Amino acid sequence: MSWGMSGMCGEIAEPLDEQIAGLRVLGVPRANLTKLRLTADGPALSIDELSDEQLAELRQRLDASGIGCYCVTSPVGKYAVDTDEAKVERQLARSIEAANVLGSRWIRVFSFAPRDGSTGAEDRDAVKDAFARLVRRIETDGDGAVALLENNYRMYTLDGDSTRDILSDYKPEQAALAFDAHAYVASETQPFDEAWDAVAPWVRVLHLKDYVAATGTIVPIGQGDGQWPQIMRAVDPEVVEDLALEPHLHNSAYGKGRDGLDLFREARDVVLTMLDATGKPRPATNVN
Repeated sequence: MSWGMSGMCGEIAEPLDEQIAGLRVLGVPRANLTKLRLTADGPALSIDELSDEQLAELRQRLDASGIGCYCVTSPVGKYAVDTDEAKVERQLARSIEAANVLGSRWIRVFSFAPRDGSTGAEDRDAVKDAFARLVRRIETDGDGAVALLENNYRMYTLDGDSTRDILSDYKPEQAALAFDAHAYVASETQPFDEAWDAVAPWVRVLHLKDYVAATGTIVPIGQGDGQWPQIMRAVDPEVVEDLALEPHLHNSAYGKGRDGLDLFREARDVVLTMLDATGKPRPATNVN
């Protein structure tokens, strides 16, 4: 898979038509689908809540637009390791089915969190076993999609060492990493200085957002503590496949009252400028 750019397009708007139109305007050909409205007045549904018929309709509309579903950004594993297995099974099964229907490259998952009142060290074996079940199930039932772990400050993957601990049992072709600098900052980890070297062999996607630790504030990429210039200089475009726009600015004081597409455009432009400054090639930004 070549060096490219994707968008967590639920941050543009909830209606699918607006998500697709926004990606097309920005020239971003890859959609990371998490929550959407198939009709303007319909309910907002998570990607794992869509029926077979709705998935078929979604595939048809994406194909007609020239946009591909790059990642099914599921909520699987974004809760405690002792969460009801029926919930995990339902979300995982539907996420795999979505990836199969949509031809997705990745299924985003999380590492689970320790049980309430427990610690990562105490629940390490349970967390690793639960994550292993996710990977095996995706390998067995998926049609080529790969588990994509996103580190998260509320989960087991608080820092570089814990993230590496989860991934060390797998080749990147089995379980890769979406590197989230924002999440590392939120857990008081310096993303480049303290995490990058530990996890770099598994990084295939960069989740592009930034955060100021002292104020707990989401900010435009490059304006926070995410150490993005250092990360961009270190990235190998022959290894890392994707720059995933997920600015989160629609939920921030910075973006309050502003149009979601305008915030996305600003994030894209900052990333492209940063690539230029660090000597990395710009990914293709066009839609057929």
